[in-house]
Amino acid sequence: MTAPTTPSIDRIARTEGLAPALRLLLAPEGGRVRTPSGYAVLPEDGVGDGATVRRRYELPGGAVLLVHDSHVAGDDAGIDQLALVRLRLGLAEGLRDACLTYLSTRPSGDGTVLAHQMVKGQLAELFSHQLEVGALLDSGPACPGPAVLSHLHAEVTATSRALLRLFGAYSFLDSGPGATAHVSELVADVYLCAGGPR
Repeated sequence: MTAPTTPSIDRIARTEGLAPALRLLLAPEGGRVRTPSGYAVLPEDGVGDGATVRRRYELPGGAVLLVHDSHVAGDDAGIDQLALVRLRLGLAEGLRDACLTYLSTRPSGDGTVLAHQMVKGQLAELFSHQLEVGALLDSGPACPGPAVLSHLHAEVTATSRALLRLFGAYSFLDSGPGATAHVSELVADVYLCAGGPR
């Protein structure tokens, strides 16, 4: 009999949303992280006293907040940097899933937008980029340097932004997929190499 496995952070981000994935990412730090800037992106239920809420984002999986607390600013963050990339990759994969669903319901001519060859080609290229990031995470060094981490985050950001273009104007709505992509970038800005070289 095999032991049950814990879902990976990328799968949680992809299927459940950012807030549950953030809880998993921040769990080793007691749900709070010290960053040099004092900023943090936290699930709404993880905000402690003394933090100033700068912005609230209502996302699939629950609200997250951008908070600032100068009392917890510091350099001792212990964020798992590979898990951070995996979290963002999971969000990008969820964005791809939503894009496929959205495009398959948009009529165009005798079919749907998804049936267009150029759209299929763009989606295939973006999927290959996401597979590449996943392969690098699975086969790369256990502790990659800042340059590798920056490259991986840049790839995730680029694929997410390209997916947003396929959504069209819908991606610009507060309730649209653009909010998830924006907060994903914000998470990287706040936690990338927090406590380490930037």
